Amino acid sequence: MSTVQGLGYLGIGVSNLREAIEFYTRFARLEVAEVVGNTAFLTGGLEHHWVRLEEGNGQGMKRIAYEVADEDALAQARSALRQHGIEYTEGGDLRKDRVEHWVRFRDPGGADVELYTGMIERGVAPLSNGVTIETFLHAGWGTANYDATSQFYENALGFKLSDRIDDKVNFYRAGNRYHHSLVLLRTNAFAFNHFCIQVSSLDDVMRFRSNAMKHGVALRDDILRHAPSGSISVYLKDEARGFAVEFCTDHPRVDDETHRPRILPNRPESRDVWQSPLAEPQPWQS
Repeated sequence: MSTVQGLGYLGIGVSNLREAIEFYTRFARLEVAEVVGNTAFLTGGLEHHWVRLEEGNGQGMKRIAYEVADEDALAQARSALRQHGIEYTEGGDLRKDRVEHWVRFRDPGGADVELYTGMIERGVAPLSNGVTIETFLHAGWGTANYDATSQFYENALGFKLSDRIDDKVNFYRAGNRYHHSLVLLRTNAFAFNHFCIQVSSLDDVMRFRSNAMKHGVALRDDILRHAPSGSISVYLKDEARGFAVEFCTDHPRVDDETHRPRILPNRPESRDVWQSPLAEPQPWQS
């Protein structure tokens, strides 16, 4: 059983709070839940926040937070962290963090991670802003200590391997059973790669794409279909923070009882099935 339910929120350091709010409201289509001092909380659902923007704390990803079901699950996580020799801190303040109880630690690959329970919820979901947002789906990052980090998330926190690409990328699902809530990439150092928002339809993905291109926001990856999950995606560059924002549709849930993880080849078509080479045509004969 997975200790973790799914991706909760991201703590992102920004040098200019007004610029970051503009980017994430205009292009990620998130809504400002509230601004407290130099911190802005943004969301796309009933959860109080999916993104926490913190001005004056340096640029880039500061914390990756996953939600656990309750206090018992958080206690189980603390026990697992101790067993694996991972130091952690505890806290939680609804007035300051909008989260009741959290545990923070650094994983074996150098990522700063939080597990939490008891986030404030909104009484009313954000109004439609031209796209239908469904889920704050997953986060992906590179890790230098790839093998040990992969084992940590499997053995300590109960993530389940859904698929992998050779020995380069692992896709892990959590308790919500989406194909992946966590993507680990083999790299030389910790580097946050992207986070993903699932939307209702291909039309919504294309609206995100069109909106970005209209305003000159660069695409890191244009429209593609991933082989592991089958989802269709586009990736926008958040150049100020140094990672990408993915919007996807048709990302499936997995049956824990019947799913068998695959080992896919490290080839372009594993990342995008539409890059699979076509067969040569038969020679024409008159």
